[in-house]
Amino acid sequence: MDMYMRRKCQECRLKKCLAVGMRPECVVPENQCAMKRREKKAQKEKDKMTTSPSSQHGGNSGSLGTGNAHEIVKKEILDLMTCEAPQHATIPLLPDEILAKCQARNIPALTYNQLAVIYKLIWYQDGYEQPSEEDLRRIMSQPDENESQTDVSFRHITEITILTVQLIVEFAKGLPAFTKIPQEDQITLLKACSSEVMMLRMARRYDHSSDSIFFANNRSYTRDSYKMAGMADNIEDLLHFCRQMFSMKVDNVEYALLTAIVIFSDRPGLEKAQLVEAIQSYYIDTLRIYILN
Repeated sequence: MDMYMRRKCQECRLKKCLAVGMRPECVVPENQCAMKRREKKAQKEKDKMTTSPSSQHGGNSGSLGTGNAHEIVKKEILDLMTCEAPQHATIPLLPDEILAKCQARNIPALTYNQLAVIYKLIWYQDGYEQPSEEDLRRIMSQPDENESQTDVSFRHITEITILTVQLIVEFAKGLPAFTKIPQEDQITLLKACSSEVMMLRMARRYDHSSDSIFFANNRSYTRDSYKMAGMADNIEDLLHFCRQMFSMKVDNVEYALLTAIVIFSDRPGLEKAQLVEAIQSYYIDTLRIYILN
């Protein structure tokens, strides 16, 4: 059992809930949980049977049906992804001369909706970059007289991490199509993606000259800062990842699209896994065309 797995231990979570005042009768019995799982499984099987194409048709009609189904799914995804750019989005993403060269080389251009999606992602990325001043003052308060420097450093890093996870949730809510998937899938995606999105955010805040990461409080956290907090095992892999992203010169648009792609990844327990995959494909295609241009 380590710090990460402790948060996932059902017994530990139950004890914590009871300690803060949850009534014991609110605990759902295991037999009810098992019944709910069986009902969900039966519903999934029923949905699969009603949506799968019939195997009794001939080859040509089957191919035609598959093609029509593909077009229907494509249209549904386009409808889900349709959005308007924020009103302030007037700065062009790419210079006109570059766009002209790409057009001459028959490189596909971003559609109006893809541009709107990018502008919206950047807007949310910038808007949820930093916690509020009030939150920062609260977590950076003076340490208790009994707190060691290691405890203070550990507390600062963990509390900033918690605030950052909250910002990730708000960013995800603003993603085109996120609020249109089932709420259970939204929760599944957010639980699974937080650590990966956190790494992307840290890479954006990486300072190559000092080999350090600027956290939300605008303080530079180096290898020594992590060692002081007792987290030396984590920092080497994190800094290596940040250096790799820095060497690739990833810009803000690419970071925003990569974050969306990570959020809409296939995760265990998704009810609408194919829908999530189709939405992710839209973001991947948008990133591909942006990079080509």
